[in-house]
Amino acid sequence: MAPLAVEAPQAHSLREYPKMKRLNEGLRLGALITTALVVFGSAAQAQQTELILSGFGGAYDEAMTESVKAFEEEYGVTVTIIPGSGANNIARVRNKEIDVIVSDPVFALRMEAEGSFAAFDPELVPNLANIHPKAIYSDFVIAANFGAYVIAYDSDDVTPPESWYDLSNPEYAGRIALRGFRPENIELITLFAKLAGGDERNPDAGFEELKKIAANIDVWIAAHAEHLELYRNDQISMSMWTDGRIAWAREDEGVNVQGSIPKEGFFPLSSTLSIVAGRPNEELAQRLVNQLLSPEAGVNMAEDLGYFPANTTAVVPPEIQANLLLNADNIDDLQSADWKYIVTVYDEWQARWEREIQR
Repeated sequence: MAPLAVEAPQAHSLREYPKMKRLNEGLRLGALITTALVVFGSAAQAQQTELILSGFGGAYDEAMTESVKAFEEEYGVTVTIIPGSGANNIARVRNKEIDVIVSDPVFALRMEAEGSFAAFDPELVPNLANIHPKAIYSDFVIAANFGAYVIAYDSDDVTPPESWYDLSNPEYAGRIALRGFRPENIELITLFAKLAGGDERNPDAGFEELKKIAANIDVWIAAHAEHLELYRNDQISMSMWTDGRIAWAREDEGVNVQGSIPKEGFFPLSSTLSIVAGRPNEELAQRLVNQLLSPEAGVNMAEDLGYFPANTTAVVPPEIQANLLLNADNIDDLQSADWKYIVTVYDEWQARWEREIQR
């Protein structure tokens, strides 16, 4: 809002006015000043509007900071990005402490089932029209970008693997690593089940195949840094990792690791967005989601983190695309489980995983 122009009183000596006129003039001037202060105060308050965006921490949140700068300038808003994890993000959403949450399908769809999110408004989020169908989980959960889970491998030890079944080859006993009960391994269970004639509702064949892979496991990985060191120290030959992390390990860290897309397909690492219902600035939160779904934000995340944009109008520069295995030509090959169903059996599957796979 433009500052209120306060008209200065005319240059007459107060001695020219009777006492009452002087009093009235003073009251009128005081009222004008008070009005101006109220207007200026309101404008300042508007400039201090804050949106809380819950991210993943580290490099991801740093990249988002760059992506929201234009939004902050356009709307006079401060976007405060706070790192979070599954459990504390659930608490924050339930307590309505954040405006927009970056998550994954597991936690996001669980929160949706509780009625925690506001539906996206296409009028306020016009970039929805350009989002790839693979990225749309519901009217409340949408992926801004994808990493691609593929087979990572040391080319000094193995030829490029062609199948997820290669992970259970006895030849590689003690040379395989996975990351535990996580979305990518849920996807792998589902894929194996489907290849054997089952599905999410009949996953026995998938769990059986994971048992075979578990027999080859040297390390259940807890973090990307640990993953990197396993390859650096020649402790493993194959694992499941994202294309962006593989490129980071190879290009930035000098580790001999490559990526291969198996013939059965590959899985998305989905960074989902959702708007928390019941917060005071929902319209601005909708517009913030629109910014995070923009082509510019998508390219920024591709450049900084190696994630492929969900916005189909984003054009990733060739030098960045060269390090990504996921591209516009193969994005339709992404395999994805029925996550709305998976979240209803998540705890059951996790108990089975701990009982049969990662004991």
